[in-house]
Amino acid sequence: MRHRVLFCLGSVALAFEVAALSAVDVRRPEERQKAQQAVVKQQEKRAQRTSIIEFRGQQAFKETELRSALKEEITTIDDFGLSPARADDLAFFAEVFYRKHGYADVNVRYVIESESRLRLDITEGPRFMLGSIVFDGNTREPTEKLFEYMVGPTRERYSKLEKRLPFVAADMQEGGGLVRRFYVADGFLDVVVDPPRYTFDRQSNQVAVVVPIHEGQQYFFGSVSFSGQKIYDAETLRGQMLDLLQRPYTEARVADIPRRLQAYFKARGYYDVKVAATGAPEEAVNGRVPVEITVAAGPVYHFDGVTVSGLTRLHPSYVVKRLNKLSGKTYSPDVLDERFRTLMKTGLFNLLQIKPVPVDGHLLRLDISAEEAKSKEFGLSVGYGTYEGGIVGVQFRDRDLFGYGRPLTTSIEVSQRGYKGEILYEDPFFFDTDFAFKARLAAIRFDFDGYSKFDLGGRLELTRKITKYDEAGLIFSVRHVKIIQ
Repeated sequence: MRHRVLFCLGSVALAFEVAALSAVDVRRPEERQKAQQAVVKQQEKRAQRTSIIEFRGQQAFKETELRSALKEEITTIDDFGLSPARADDLAFFAEVFYRKHGYADVNVRYVIESESRLRLDITEGPRFMLGSIVFDGNTREPTEKLFEYMVGPTRERYSKLEKRLPFVAADMQEGGGLVRRFYVADGFLDVVVDPPRYTFDRQSNQVAVVVPIHEGQQYFFGSVSFSGQKIYDAETLRGQMLDLLQRPYTEARVADIPRRLQAYFKARGYYDVKVAATGAPEEAVNGRVPVEITVAAGPVYHFDGVTVSGLTRLHPSYVVKRLNKLSGKTYSPDVLDERFRTLMKTGLFNLLQIKPVPVDGHLLRLDISAEEAKSKEFGLSVGYGTYEGGIVGVQFRDRDLFGYGRPLTTSIEVSQRGYKGEILYEDPFFFDTDFAFKARLAAIRFDFDGYSKFDLGGRLELTRKITKYDEAGLIFSVRHVKIIQ
């Protein structure tokens, strides 16, 4: 059996021109997250090393765990000095940490022994576990569902396999809020969820919880009326939100109505459409809420003109030609999104924004701002095969050949038994059309036991998408093979 091992020593993306910086250098989310993680890591190290804090009385948690949980407060004291206010904050958050783990009776007191010494005396008390949860007054919603919302804040910190959960009063209050939001989302606009009541059993260290609920009326959508410049008939407009109207009435669903109708109108060229929806629960009859929808469709807009900014290597005409074909056509966000995705698939851009801007005569100019990706890549690979022997490979790729957005890839691999090389040229918009063109030239020479094989070939491809998922094309291929004894 032949084995082959290939190691990639390096792949370097090269850009031979420096992209111009924007006026405001905004840190990306991943950079902010990385910086925050570095801060947390540094706080963790300092909190573990500092000798200014002494813990006494802890049994349930190791000192390293307490220092980790209180790292922010500890490093604040380390940075700005010890004071009664900062000591009190540290004791408070220590109690919060314990209570989140079920120690409802915990008491943490601080003693400032000197300017550089603080002692926390901890009286943990018993750990209380969550016992039964009774929902008093629910008749329309399943208890199992309410239970999941009630224990949700505590469950987030523990594995789903954990059958017994600690009692955390703050979590129970938050869970009560989630239960109320669940009711409201199901149309119970007048629901009242009272603060939970607790009964402590100090023999079993369990807490029974009672959640009083006053459900009230469940509301549904009633009559829906339209006014203003609605263009389309009421039945057509209702069809765009039929699934919403069949569900219980909520303010969130009312707020979704304008978004639905705006998307419908914009897909038909009404770029500046405005829709407002208002419900009147106070006028509900038998729980049916009337809704008034006002539509101002405005004129139909058409595409006209393109401006491009932010490009340094790629010719702006590359982007302009992709979008100029829309000139004169009715505005459609779906068409614009399709062009955006097509451009992003080329790999030429890190960021690409297309902003329609109204101009005279109900026309839309497309203002495009872009940040180019690094266009050149260089790769080197080294490996070994039991049959081929040593293997060395080099690859170079330029996605933006001469600034026209046409990729060129060259690669060569040499082993102790031969070599192979390939040149691939691509034009994703052949002669500025919707056709894609590829030209590939490859050569292989390999020495087998007793003979050698030389293979030279080329391949031309011309393809075009005929539907969103289907593609048709013409392929011409030529190949020359020579066997050398």
